[in-house]
Amino acid sequence: MTSTVASLVQSINVHTNDINAVSFSSQLLATASSDKTVRLWNTDDFTEATFSPLCGHTYQVYCCVFSSFGKYLATGSMDGKLILWDTKTGQRLASFQHQSKNCIRSCCFSPDSTTLVSGCDDNTLCLWDLGLRKFIRSLEIHEASVVTCVYSPDSVFLVSGSTDGDLTVWDGKYGHGKPLTFTMDGHDLGVTGCDFSPTYGSATVSEPLSTHYLLASCGNDNLVKLWDMTGGLGGPNVKLSLRDTLMGHTCQVMSCCFSPNGTLLASGSGDKTVRLWDPHKGEPLHCIESHSRFVTCCAFSADSVFLATGSNDRTVLLFWNCMY
Repeated sequence: MTSTVASLVQSINVHTNDINAVSFSSQLLATASSDKTVRLWNTDDFTEATFSPLCGHTYQVYCCVFSSFGKYLATGSMDGKLILWDTKTGQRLASFQHQSKNCIRSCCFSPDSTTLVSGCDDNTLCLWDLGLRKFIRSLEIHEASVVTCVYSPDSVFLVSGSTDGDLTVWDGKYGHGKPLTFTMDGHDLGVTGCDFSPTYGSATVSEPLSTHYLLASCGNDNLVKLWDMTGGLGGPNVKLSLRDTLMGHTCQVMSCCFSPNGTLLASGSGDKTVRLWDPHKGEPLHCIESHSRFVTCCAFSADSVFLATGSNDRTVLLFWNCMY
């Protein structure tokens, strides 16, 4: 494997507890921690924003994500709250809760920024209308906590994963309550993360009225998996088929993400490493061994130049992606 794929350029050591999530917009990096805070960092020099930290949660913050154009930041916590923030001012714009008020484990925006989705320990997904700031509907099929959710790049489909190991595909446009398809035991010890390639598939029409996507998932089985997903435009004909299994981690894989240019896939693991993969060939490229504890999260910058990784060692590390 190449030894010069990524080089460490910055270490953030401000949080006082585990790092649980990292997310980039074009101008900011968000870091979420079990210390109950979310901190924002300017991507030009990684200095902290003047209105950081965001202190609206009362327990561990498990997820954070920016909307497509970086206008909003959503954060979810063990306190059961999903908070929407203004990224220019740090102002709290809205707060949502599932009816159960259970822990929020995951959240994502639709790429068209019309909908916010949250996954919860009550085994459900909730859809929220961003414009009206109101509940749309709940999606229920999982029999365990919904720990990851992601939209396809064209906002047509929504995929969720849970601790029971299932991957489920939903109608992302209209939020119909029944799943379009699901894969039982996508990871037989539980799914921990999933992500769509932002460049592969949604522009590739594989069959008439059908679109092809590339989905990555990771789990407690120490594996990263790549899936071919085809979906009939405007219809329920969705297929999810295993394309490749990426082996190399020696402990549970806790996160995975594509670079925005689609050329790299990163995965973070309980084995304290971050691995970089060629998602098209299914081949390993590089292994980063810079954290002293579990690597819980990873994210590429909007221009694919930087990779941020977060860990139970309470640090966020920034690497320069030499392959962008």
